[in-house]
Amino acid sequence: MKPNEKILAFLNANLNRKIADGNPNPISSYLDGTLIKASAGSITAEFTVRADQCNHANVLHGGIVTTILDEIMGMTLITVEIEHLYVTINLHVDFLFGAKAGEKVTAVSEIYRVGKKIANIEAKLYNEEGKLLAKSTSNLAATSIPVNY
Repeated sequence: MKPNEKILAFLNANLNRKIADGNPNPISSYLDGTLIKASAGSITAEFTVRADQCNHANVLHGGIVTTILDEIMGMTLITVEIEHLYVTINLHVDFLFGAKAGEKVTAVSEIYRVGKKIANIEAKLYNEEGKLLAKSTSNLAATSIPVNY
């Protein structure tokens, strides 16, 4: 995998800023994450759990956990040179522990392989103490939409 130097320079110039700033994906605004670290094939972002993201037990909803992990995995693909945009074709999440409103969680992603048609990525979600809350793997498929950045 060849690093996307242009994107990495942009991301690294925007560390500790909201991911939604300059990101065209509307879900980024809802998740309200902060970019912590970016390197070729990996992104680290931090999120503060909000009450509107929790289930009836006041724990971060599994759908929100899944969305955070899916979003961070997709975002990670732009850290390497790709010719076309990719979309998620499957996603597996293991939910291990919960997080409550007000807690900070950190998502960390890693690309395992980017092929001509399929990319394989993993992401993990941790609490502030470093406890693994959820882990996921995903395969993403290349679309016919060319990358324009």
